[in-house]
Amino acid sequence: MIAFALTFGAGNRILLGKCEPEGEIEMKKLLALLLALTMALSLAACGASDETVTDTDTDAADSTTETAEETTEDTADDTAEGETVSARVVNIGCTSALGTLNPLLMDGDWVNVYAQSLEFLPLVSLNDELEFEYILADEITTEDNLTFTVHIREDATWSDGEPITADDLAFTMTRIASPLVMNYAMQFTAIVGTDDETGWVEEGAETIDGLEVVDEKTLNITFKYEMNLTSFLNGYAQYILTLPKHILETIPESELASSDWFDAPTVVSGPYMVTSYDANHYISYIANENYFLGEPEIMYCNIQIVDGSQLLTGLQSGEIDIVPPLLATIPEEDYTSVQSLEGVTATYGSAIATETIFINADCIPDELVRQAMLCAIDRETIVTGLLTGGAELMDGFCVPDGPYYSGQSAVSYDPNQALELLMQAGWDGSESYTLYINSGDKTLINACTLCQAYWAAVGIQVELVTVDLETLTTNAGTDGYDMIAVQYTYPAVDPSWDIDWVLSAWCHLYPDEVQAAVLGIQSSDDLAVQQENYALIDAFAQEQVPLICLYANGPLGAVRDTLQNAEATMYGCINNIHEWSFAE
Repeated sequence: MIAFALTFGAGNRILLGKCEPEGEIEMKKLLALLLALTMALSLAACGASDETVTDTDTDAADSTTETAEETTEDTADDTAEGETVSARVVNIGCTSALGTLNPLLMDGDWVNVYAQSLEFLPLVSLNDELEFEYILADEITTEDNLTFTVHIREDATWSDGEPITADDLAFTMTRIASPLVMNYAMQFTAIVGTDDETGWVEEGAETIDGLEVVDEKTLNITFKYEMNLTSFLNGYAQYILTLPKHILETIPESELASSDWFDAPTVVSGPYMVTSYDANHYISYIANENYFLGEPEIMYCNIQIVDGSQLLTGLQSGEIDIVPPLLATIPEEDYTSVQSLEGVTATYGSAIATETIFINADCIPDELVRQAMLCAIDRETIVTGLLTGGAELMDGFCVPDGPYYSGQSAVSYDPNQALELLMQAGWDGSESYTLYINSGDKTLINACTLCQAYWAAVGIQVELVTVDLETLTTNAGTDGYDMIAVQYTYPAVDPSWDIDWVLSAWCHLYPDEVQAAVLGIQSSDDLAVQQENYALIDAFAQEQVPLICLYANGPLGAVRDTLQNAEATMYGCINNIHEWSFAE
């Protein structure tokens, strides 16, 4: 028998007594009361410590809009009379702070991906049909799943008129692999000529052994082990953003990671180039009039970094034109209001976004305790109580809407089983944990507040702390970060790279058999083989609980009808941004 307590905010404790089977009805009543309070009061930070940090200021939207207007006023005079390009600003809603504008430090965070891809194009980009769309490249092939041949578009040029070449791509990859840049996220360990542990080359290296420039527009990339084409496109081609060698080769290798050139680059390949930014509030761009795919229809672009609660009013007032689901999280309580806005088209994405708690196994090493934490949570009540759009329950990585879902049933809510597991683990209630949550996702904060209560009900005390997304992902997996909670979207076409990353870097629980399954997925073109390996991985996730998926849902995106040729899709939203225009 274990005593438990519910905690509301700081210092308000309500002692409930002892958790015995006959007390289960009372426990459900009290948890239902907590759910009602959470919904009524929108407890964005309930249960969080006094150290709670937010990643945006309440005046973010105002300051961002003012900055965009100032940029427009300062540069509008440069527009020649009679030009057809609109001097208006397209404002893109975002609810997470910018991490970096430097593609050499690419980490896959979608804010960074969007912000950087507007300036430096990816080879390919996943679209909303879950197909890879060629962007800078026009062909990528392999005959043996070891060497991949990348051909860059013949018409691809930098904004200064110089051709974009295979040498630019090779230079970019070599600098990403530099030990002075120290990119830990790109996983170049698989490329021939890189260190097996770090994925880096020697300081001062001019190239990587696995790279071969065939001609001006063609590069061969050779790997140490077999990889199917989809895995290459998903793991490398959409995240490597080619940089101009003829500009950056003059910057010392030791200075590239911190160079302020990336804050306002003079040469780009994409449709826009940054003019100014504040990582917590805005990123302002001006059109690249020499964009080889066509000069953008709208001269100015602005990523507005705001609190999620400001998205509804921004769409309503016209201060925000589009809210892409991967960039911004519309609070669940605003879904109905956003959908009813006149002049706004709101759409749900596929149920591939998961709200997940990642557990650092170095901090919570006992799998019995992790299993108890999983079955102590009533996920069905969380979904029905907090979500208006519905959601799917799952354990593991493969979402029900994806091609690899095995049909594995989610673990059911069973507090008595949780108590039994804790008893087996010798749990005495003396340990407590900390859960860090993305402060830009209020629905997730509310869900974690309920988790805190469910855990307390079986004697596990967890403190909640909200931090900005950049702080969260930077510190995930480090000492003191027992757990993190974040919306994580696994690309349904190939989640294997993400599985590899979170299990090794965040969860620190990556046994040999799971690593072998990941390699089996990436090296095979056989769907049945891939499904078998994904089923093994999901079974491992359910049994050893390196993570707890609270639910998977299709987040809401929205776009004002005055913005034409734009769709707030889950993937590929900005692939055609140069064709966006405003209705007259």
